[in-house]
Amino acid sequence: MADARSGLVRPVILCGGAGTRLWPVSTQHLPKQFLALFGERSLLQQTAERLTGEGFAAPVVVSGAQQHAVVEEQLQNHPVSVEAILLEPVGRNTAAAAVLAAAWSQSTGSDELLLLMPSDHVIGDREAFIRAIEAAVPHATSGDIVSFGAKPTGPNSQYGYIEARFDEPLGDGAYPIAKFHEKPSTERAAAYVATGRFFWNCGIFLAKAGTILEQAQAFIPASVHSIVDAVQRATRDGNVVRPSADSFSRAENISFDHAIMEKTSRGVVIPVDMNWSDVGAWDAVWNIGDKDPDGNVSSGRIAAVDCRNSLLRNDSGALIAAIGLEDIAVIAVDGAFLVAPLDRVAELKSLLTRLESEGPD
Repeated sequence: MADARSGLVRPVILCGGAGTRLWPVSTQHLPKQFLALFGERSLLQQTAERLTGEGFAAPVVVSGAQQHAVVEEQLQNHPVSVEAILLEPVGRNTAAAAVLAAAWSQSTGSDELLLLMPSDHVIGDREAFIRAIEAAVPHATSGDIVSFGAKPTGPNSQYGYIEARFDEPLGDGAYPIAKFHEKPSTERAAAYVATGRFFWNCGIFLAKAGTILEQAQAFIPASVHSIVDAVQRATRDGNVVRPSADSFSRAENISFDHAIMEKTSRGVVIPVDMNWSDVGAWDAVWNIGDKDPDGNVSSGRIAAVDCRNSLLRNDSGALIAAIGLEDIAVIAVDGAFLVAPLDRVAELKSLLTRLESEGPD
């Protein structure tokens, strides 16, 4: 894995987001990337460990200013020290985060290959992911923006899809992108998967810093101007970079997909079978989790009788006793409980919106 200058890929770990669909465990104060949902390490720590070793430079983390302390705490024992922590003064979505990382990279005098990587995803097969990155490097070095499309294990209406132009292979398992598709209905998702040319959009991208800035300049020029100015006026304390709030806040609030990838002619996709999940809702936690002989995924103080295919998570001081549950999620923390069918947990976001409208509690 190499760029022309350093021989390294620079991971950029995107650490924003609230993870509201994993409420009540994930909250705005401690979102899912900082939680140990699987094992003893948080999703952020697992992401950093996944991007360590030969071929990788020290990572850059892009996070919100309010999350500075927890980011430093969780990464202080990382095998490779973090190159920089870029603290967004306000949230402006993934396009701004990508441009911020690219502008910072170029401000250091380099045009590195940047691997834009969410901090809150699970990749079960790291070796498959590394092979895909290696295949992506020549395309990114030549000026493409490479996305990584997870091969679907079945139709899923909670993911966006990338459609590949299979009739125009580029070599190394890469294809031009025909189109990005928003989250479809279940029926349409099944039709996508049946064609064999649609892949789940992982939100992972590899490109040179200069390519990101050039393409962003073409489609969101005002945001590029604001963010570059914010980097030029940034304050620094060790490896912590605080862009100018006045400048950065003028950037557009838009995703990298909508701002750039849906418009660029340089989009490339590499399909990869890497056991990927964005852990977007509690049913994904059940899918990934270690199951007992009855199909239950349990943690904490649980007493279960005749329960099947359920997710029982107890992070509270109480005991959860469950009888006869099937395909149910029961999630408990001190002060809040969630009980829902697993096939409806994706509706949690709309419920929280209603609850927030009713009062601050």
